[in-house]
Amino acid sequence: MTITYNTLLEADFGAPEASGEAWMKLYGALEEQAATLVDLKAKDGSAFGIDNWDGESGEGARERVRDAVLALDERSAAARRVSVAITDAVEEFEGAQTDLNDVIAETDREKVTLTDTGSVIPDTSTGTDNVYYAEGLSSRIAAALDRATEADEALKAAIGTWAETFSESERLAMAADASDEAGELQELIDSGASPEAITDWWNGLTEAERLGILEGDPALIAGLDGIPTDTRDAANRDLLDAELDRFNPTLDGDIADIEAQMAAMEADGTDWLNRGRSSGYSPEYEALQEQLEALQSERDQRDSLMSLQDAITGQASTGQEYYLIGYDSAEDGRAIVSVGNPDTADNTAVYVPGTTAELDGFGNEIDRAEALAAASNDVASGQETAAIAWLDYDAPDEVKYDAFSMEYAEQAGSTLSSFTEGLSATHTNGDGHTTLVGHSYGTTVIGHTAAEHGVDADKIIAVASPGLDTAHADELGIGAENVYVTTAEDDGILASTDDYSWVEATLDGITQTEQGRDSDGDGAYAWHGEANPLHEDYGATQFSSESLDSKGNESTDGSDIHGGYFIPENVALENMAYIITDQPDRLQPVEES
Repeated sequence: MTITYNTLLEADFGAPEASGEAWMKLYGALEEQAATLVDLKAKDGSAFGIDNWDGESGEGARERVRDAVLALDERSAAARRVSVAITDAVEEFEGAQTDLNDVIAETDREKVTLTDTGSVIPDTSTGTDNVYYAEGLSSRIAAALDRATEADEALKAAIGTWAETFSESERLAMAADASDEAGELQELIDSGASPEAITDWWNGLTEAERLGILEGDPALIAGLDGIPTDTRDAANRDLLDAELDRFNPTLDGDIADIEAQMAAMEADGTDWLNRGRSSGYSPEYEALQEQLEALQSERDQRDSLMSLQDAITGQASTGQEYYLIGYDSAEDGRAIVSVGNPDTADNTAVYVPGTTAELDGFGNEIDRAEALAAASNDVASGQETAAIAWLDYDAPDEVKYDAFSMEYAEQAGSTLSSFTEGLSATHTNGDGHTTLVGHSYGTTVIGHTAAEHGVDADKIIAVASPGLDTAHADELGIGAENVYVTTAEDDGILASTDDYSWVEATLDGITQTEQGRDSDGDGAYAWHGEANPLHEDYGATQFSSESLDSKGNESTDGSDIHGGYFIPENVALENMAYIITDQPDRLQPVEES
């Protein structure tokens, strides 16, 4: 609908503004209800908790609660998006109205007549000069009306999508109308366009076109750097829901049936040929084994996706939203989840985990990102920090056999580099401040990426690093003064360096004495990069951390200490927060021994 001159001039935007506030209140109420339901089954001693209600009936009740929480979370997210859409529209409406009033106030009535309908009629009695003046005023009026009309159309599309007021045919029509734009975007992707170019192109679309692409082809934008975080989140959640819907609802029962058949064969001896173990399994039993392995693999994949969905349901403990920026269920799986929106945050931390990280158990990586966000928000009053758990690479599966290889970091390099460029392109709140935080092999990924591909980041933190694939911090491309490192005493990762040559550090059975890298004792060796980041010659700033396990207990166990940095009890977390919020002057340095 085209907004007319009098409609815009006389409009009172108090009602839509109040509506936006009401939608935001609804969002808060739904989030509270979801949190209440989560507490029913999540807390120790809760009514629906497994310690209070075991068995099939208890499991069924928890499943019902989970379904209700997911439904509430979906509706609360929709309410938040509707509220934001209304708020944005009101801002545009008021801006357009101001533009129109400015034209009216500045009109020279001796040169033109401005009619009640917004027409501008020049006085030509003295020549044609007033004609050009009138045309300029008419153009400004048209621009104000176009601005209001575009905002109105964007609001209609947003409400139709998120509040689900569109019919199925209207949604399909919106997707069809954006098919040309989706084709243009595919061409941009195929041409290797930069994240910045993607962002510029995206910003040139109308809201209806953007929502049409989201509706018609969410996979096109779900993992695309340069697309705004909130849009990627919506696309990925749609894809995640659809993927989970594709799993057979009888999967668990089918597995139980096959296990029962195999158990029966084992009981009566028909699992073996000729009833003799030396003769091997019977063809029937082997067929069941193959079916079982396939179904169990399918179940593992489903369970990992459900765990991811559960982990991003509701609000974080910081009061921030979770954003699913990307995921992939293939093989070990990948995921990118942000606590808070990096597009609008003052500070952003990108946490890159190391060896053994995979989709199964990714909730632990989200917890670490959440801890970074919480600590950073605590030390920087009035600022918001978003923290991202970034696992968009195939991490090494084992320390002893895989973590020696640079292959994993090399494969991750261009992906992480593009991701940082995308964060910069979509950021809308001033300059922002971005810090890459690596743990263990994740530091190697960051180091290789920064040195070989470049990163759009202000600072780098390397926690418990086996080497950053560089000989000096300057090679990371952000200035050595912006590189920070820490490794706690007795951390098993010390086996990958010779800085602490007196430590018999052990990590998954690997010790320094077994490595034989301690011959010169100069403290400069590391697995990756031939330079220990802790050594003073590397040029990074070292900050303090404590030898604690993941529960905050003092420890001398190398593996336990290796996982104990991202907890409030460890001073390392507070120090990381100072770096993330650009307050390095508050760092607690390493005590001199």
